[in-house]
Amino acid sequence: MYEHLKHLTPAMAYVPYQNFTSAYDLDYALSVGTIFPQLCKPFCGKRGIRR
Repeated sequence: MYEHLKHLTPAMAYVPYQNFTSAYDLDYALSVGTIFPQLCKPFCGKRGIRR
């Protein structure tokens, strides 16, 4: 059924280089899901609007 998809690449990622500047303390990092402040992008709900 899906034989025609075997030659396709499932996904490709673009990951830009990141300069290390600072890090959260471990307790806070665990609560927000990242140790790097530059990667802390909380989910706001819908279209970037905070609820």
